[in-house]
Amino acid sequence: MTASSAVLAYSGYSVLCCSQDGSMGEGTDGLYDFDTRIVSRYRLLVDGRAPEIVSWDQPESDRWEAVLEVPIEGGSAAGPLLPQDAIELVVARRLGPVMFETVRVRNRSGVGQEVRLTIEIDGDFADVAEVGRQRQQVGTVERSWSPECVLLIAYRAEHEGRSLERGLRLRFGGDRVTPEPTEDGVGFPLVLEPGREWSLSVSFESLVDGVWRVPEPGDRRHRQRGAWRRTRPSVDSPGALRVAFERACDDLFDLRNWELEDRYLGSTDGGRWVINAGLPRFTGFFGRDTLTAGWQSAMVGSRAARGALAVATATQSETDDPWRDAEPGKMIHEIRAGPLADLRILPRDAYYGTQTTPAMFLLALSDVWHWTGDRDALQAHRDSALRALDWAERFGDRDGDGFLEYLRRSPKGLRNQGWKDSDEAIRYPDGRLVDGPIATVEEQAFHFVALQRMAEILVALGEDDRARAFRGRARVLREEWHDAFWMPGEQYYALALDGEKRQVRSITSNPGHALATAIVPPAHAPAVAERLLSPELFSGWGVRTISNQHPSFNPFAYHLGAVWPVEQATFALGMKRYGLDAQAERLIGAVLEAASSCPGGRLPEALSGHERGDLSHPVLYPEANSPQAWSSSAVIQLVQIMLGIYPFAPLGVLALVRPRLPDWIPELTIRRLRVGSARIDLRFTRRADGSADHQVLRREGRLLVVTGGPPQPAGREAANERVKRVLLERLPGEAATMVRLALGID
Repeated sequence: MTASSAVLAYSGYSVLCCSQDGSMGEGTDGLYDFDTRIVSRYRLLVDGRAPEIVSWDQPESDRWEAVLEVPIEGGSAAGPLLPQDAIELVVARRLGPVMFETVRVRNRSGVGQEVRLTIEIDGDFADVAEVGRQRQQVGTVERSWSPECVLLIAYRAEHEGRSLERGLRLRFGGDRVTPEPTEDGVGFPLVLEPGREWSLSVSFESLVDGVWRVPEPGDRRHRQRGAWRRTRPSVDSPGALRVAFERACDDLFDLRNWELEDRYLGSTDGGRWVINAGLPRFTGFFGRDTLTAGWQSAMVGSRAARGALAVATATQSETDDPWRDAEPGKMIHEIRAGPLADLRILPRDAYYGTQTTPAMFLLALSDVWHWTGDRDALQAHRDSALRALDWAERFGDRDGDGFLEYLRRSPKGLRNQGWKDSDEAIRYPDGRLVDGPIATVEEQAFHFVALQRMAEILVALGEDDRARAFRGRARVLREEWHDAFWMPGEQYYALALDGEKRQVRSITSNPGHALATAIVPPAHAPAVAERLLSPELFSGWGVRTISNQHPSFNPFAYHLGAVWPVEQATFALGMKRYGLDAQAERLIGAVLEAASSCPGGRLPEALSGHERGDLSHPVLYPEANSPQAWSSSAVIQLVQIMLGIYPFAPLGVLALVRPRLPDWIPELTIRRLRVGSARIDLRFTRRADGSADHQVLRREGRLLVVTGGPPQPAGREAANERVKRVLLERLPGEAATMVRLALGID
């Protein structure tokens, strides 16, 4: 399924893909609910003629409206019927739950008109994963009509003893509505006096798990959206960056899955969010994606992280289930709700084939602590974090060598279960697929930082003895990791170890994640950063997933050539923490320039890996979701990295580590930045060398702002060590230990 439709409107599990005139019927068009296409064809006709589009707009992500017209034939300048006379249609749609539509038909003529409005509609109930691909489930569709102006399209399917019922119900209402059923929809005979209007409302309702989902007024969501925009941090800067930042913040709110919030959090009051991974294809909870988005976007609030933590905790596996690639303590990869999941054709109703979710859980949890100082959050998720790391030790390390390996057990599961999880992602330098069990380079780095963050959390909770064990495991892993993956001749790290513990010596983006975790020895960090920015990996818009010299490289390949914005933020964070400012600035500038060149300032799920010099603009990956949660969060984290913002709310401290601004941003102001219970407005002004001065414009509450050098200097002491002096030398032992672990310098 692609995101090629002209209109994409959405709210929670309900997604609309349609043409500019509102019609559906081409390609992947449709109205989707709970991962199911409940409307596959929709057309408005007036006397059998399709209206022409006059204009359309999408004022919010969950709303669409258009003005259409059908010219009235036979007019002349003499009148009374004039050449410009037409039947006008004003169509408005609101998503959530499902969809509510109004159609206003106006006679834009001085002559009365008798016309017939027809709505052609059908539903194929395809799973979102089947649309545009071979269908895997087949059922029966039945249409019926009730005297209460209700059209029902029912769907039933079976697979190996399991049954599924889905349905679409259309309720028609409005002024003088007299619907007449037709073979493929419903018709309305209209008599329109000159200049008069007739209106129709259509409630699109969806049957899921035996319950009809009915559209609701959007007041609650509208109020929460307004409150979010008024109270979250904002950026004042030259237009391109401000637009991209505001777009990213709005997208995170608009991606909320209200149904999952009701299910797992018990409310949708706005305090915690559960966000869809991306649209139109990835509705539902995706563990590592959503936790990553919560971690990366923490600068604008902890709502996304808190919601993701709650769902990951609630769905943590308690059993060994090969069909779902689940083991005790393992954290979820995805929860899907379509027919393929419900009929158990695929194990996606609750699938656990990932190694990344536990590390992202620890990162998100510790960053909530850093930004808010909320000790209760640590306590609430302590046991889940410990169980996740226990899973890593008992099941993730399959042969006891200290590294995490994966091997698919489910016949319908993912072949690759690391950061890059497509079946074709992990390949030898000659292009052959790698056989498992596979230990990828980045998953060991993620596990390393998870062990450190677990130790930090335990210290914060007063469990120093237990914390020491995790610190010890992290130190051992750091020592063994470099020797196992480093390729001296390449001055770079191997992609993975294969089932025979041989290096998979492909040059990929994966080692870039290791920089952000601080597992790379400082002496080797510059070489890693330079390789990431070398012509074979760096496209000019970002780092490709694989070298353009690899035989499997294709700029349009998902994990074999495309550029992922989410990765770029992680790489930039790693460069920053090793003091590699020039490299970080080059990467950050490229990604933010790409965002400014994308429609609406929105970074998609992925860009193609084409060389920047070949084209004047970044090319979107053909099937990219847009919006995509972790592309939005990447923009926010890139701004945080650029400004060198490191919070530590438990001590009431905000560190600014070598803030820098590119030459196209002479000044930047960030407002309403919250650290713990304090709020602050900061202005950054660029110096000639690219470094930036800062000024506190407003401060509410107690917050110490300090400046400093890199948390992890690259082979030399930083010029400014005030952060270290303030946060380490003057603190009691427990607090100093927490800070060292938070900064990755234990």
